[in-house]
Amino acid sequence: MPLRMRRLCLWGAWLVLAGLAVAGLRGSSPPLPPAFPEPPAPSAPSAPTAPDGRPLLPLDEFSPQFLGMFRKALTIEDELRRHTEGYGVDFDLARAVLIQESGGNPHLTSVAGAGGYFQVIPATFRGLRVDTNIEAGIKYISQMVRQFGREDYAVAAYNGGPSRARRGRPPLETLQYVLSVGAYRSLLKMHEASIRHYADLIRLEPIRRGDDWWAISQRTGASLLELRMHNPFLATRALREGQFIAYPRDPRPDLLGPAGPEHVTYRARLGDNYLHLAFLLEVDRDRMRELNDLWHLQTLPPGQVLRLPLAWEGQHTVYTVREGDDLKSVADRLESTPWRIVRDNALFRDQNLTPGTVLRVREAAPQAVHVTHRVVRGDTLGAIATRYGTSVRAIQNANGLGRRTMIRVGQPLRIPARNR
Repeated sequence: MPLRMRRLCLWGAWLVLAGLAVAGLRGSSPPLPPAFPEPPAPSAPSAPTAPDGRPLLPLDEFSPQFLGMFRKALTIEDELRRHTEGYGVDFDLARAVLIQESGGNPHLTSVAGAGGYFQVIPATFRGLRVDTNIEAGIKYISQMVRQFGREDYAVAAYNGGPSRARRGRPPLETLQYVLSVGAYRSLLKMHEASIRHYADLIRLEPIRRGDDWWAISQRTGASLLELRMHNPFLATRALREGQFIAYPRDPRPDLLGPAGPEHVTYRARLGDNYLHLAFLLEVDRDRMRELNDLWHLQTLPPGQVLRLPLAWEGQHTVYTVREGDDLKSVADRLESTPWRIVRDNALFRDQNLTPGTVLRVREAAPQAVHVTHRVVRGDTLGAIATRYGTSVRAIQNANGLGRRTMIRVGQPLRIPARNR
């Protein structure tokens, strides 16, 4: 090989060795820190777990209606369990019936005279020979289960009467009742741990003399919407001392979706009842069904986004918010209510008023002054007055009875309403 070629090969070999040496040195030296170090990636918040370590569903998967009602049922859980074990009734079935009947509120009375947690008719209560409304409801459920041999028929009989259930032709109202109770029962069986975890975070506030929704909102820090959404059975009734209001420990600004002048949106959650939504938001049920293609007879599938109509017509006052105004002062000035202003002006996310905001304010709807009670065997004016939270004299005055106390079976009586 010529001398020139040998020199070129030697140079090439030397360059290769030098390159490998440099690479080795670079590989053994620590890396230089970057000029702007990357922040550590935030760790995902750990999901809450049940006592047995199983993960719980997120809070937002559950209906605020259901959680509020379940929270109230927790206060009588020991008595419920004792009587369900004593009468052989499924515990979840009894709780589902209670939630459907009263939402966990003991001081409710229907137009037909049914009352208490399980909305038991007085004549039925007397025939059962028990001491409490809770025992009466559970004992009656056990009788219906034994009579029909299956829980769904027993639930239909509890609502519409055993004779209708026996004929197999219950009205739509009873069919909807059976669907709702069945949905609550399944929910309790499938997600008890999650429901109990989130219900424990809900607080109960006793209603004081003279309270209204605004006073409770100010005292608890919960918005009017949050209060109504967690207390569907009380949302449309005058508040009564001795009842309890359920409210979330932490704010829930996520309950409703975007609001427009005509509607607001709501994503259905586990345990929702669309009739409760209609009542507590004061929306027309037929219009709501039409907007969302709902049947009269159905439960809500979780995840369905509902459009809830807010449009209304009627005389109103156009009011421009001034410095220092709040919902209560505006409502008092214009003979309305804070909730009506919130609802009519879609102030669901923030009920604080900003000066310059233009509101449309309707007067408050007149409160019902009486309910009708049809006398059944064994009724007395004293017992009826106690049942409805009024007085014998008030019933006498409302019905032109003077001082008479004699009443007859089947007689309709006007009862001054205090809890409707």
